[in-house]
Amino acid sequence: MIRRLSHRLHVDLVRSPKGVQHLTTLVVTAVSTILLTRLFLELTGYPQIGGSSLHIAHVLPGGLLMLAALVLLLAHIGAGPRPPAAVLGGVGFGLFIDEVGKFVTTDNDYFYEPAAAIMYVVFALLVTWATRWRRSRPLDPDERVAGAAFALVDGLAGRLSERRRDDALRLLEKAGDSPGAAEIGRLLRQVRPAPVSPSHHLEDLWVAVRSLFDRLAGTRWAVPLMGALLLAQALGATLIAVGLWRAGEGDGVSFSGVLLGATASFFLALAGLRRWRDEGRRAAVESFQRAVLVSLLLTQVFLFAASQFTATAGLLVDLVLLGLLTADLDRLRRTGEEPAQS
Repeated sequence: MIRRLSHRLHVDLVRSPKGVQHLTTLVVTAVSTILLTRLFLELTGYPQIGGSSLHIAHVLPGGLLMLAALVLLLAHIGAGPRPPAAVLGGVGFGLFIDEVGKFVTTDNDYFYEPAAAIMYVVFALLVTWATRWRRSRPLDPDERVAGAAFALVDGLAGRLSERRRDDALRLLEKAGDSPGAAEIGRLLRQVRPAPVSPSHHLEDLWVAVRSLFDRLAGTRWAVPLMGALLLAQALGATLIAVGLWRAGEGDGVSFSGVLLGATASFFLALAGLRRWRDEGRRAAVESFQRAVLVSLLLTQVFLFAASQFTATAGLLVDLVLLGLLTADLDRLRRTGEEPAQS
């Protein structure tokens, strides 16, 4: 959709090889900022910054941090500014959207209950889009060459680490004989690697998490364990919804939404375990991924309306499972396993 829109508006959009990484950093930072902000306000009794006549809401520093992220990206070239910009933008967006209750109510109600669900939907959609964005259409050879050229900008300025240079060279290997690939490769091999900077440490953390997910997802017990977690989560969400409904803490709409989402996730997880036996690992992982997305975009949304704490725990489980499933699918694609027939 974005590609068609860019053509119609005559906007040149070249996808970044690390786009999913930066978007994930932004989401994790934003969610962490919201949770820490709410915890701080709860522990301090919701202090008012600005005295008796003024109230400096935290949406203001949030906007300034998002502006700082934009300035960082617009005023500099190369890949170096992107990791810190993702963190600054995530903190700023978290502070901004944490006050969404004030934006949608006439009495500026920070404690507006549906605000949590609104925040959840925003982040769930962003995570889902970031996960499926690359998978729906892998980078083409020209985009790989462009990504390597983007890294070369840092190299020409003496800001390219050895690991980033190796990543760029691997992009060129996958680009084949595309125009410019050989020339950019020669220049990359000539640049002298730079010392590791703070932004590199952010990428090192991402690489460590991704490597951990790759190792866990590649084990023999990963498929049955993920299936069991999905089944247990669906049953748990149903029991929690029933308990909240009986206690009068949830309405019929929330209960119905949780029940519908949990039922769909449960049967998708069961189908995944059956397909694992009949069709192979990739078929199972694809079914599990559908189950996680249903839980992320349906079950947890309605559960958030009834119990924010419970849904937050469910969100963390869904994100971990989504990371494991994505890592497993990427590994299966690298090994050349045939796609499942469905």
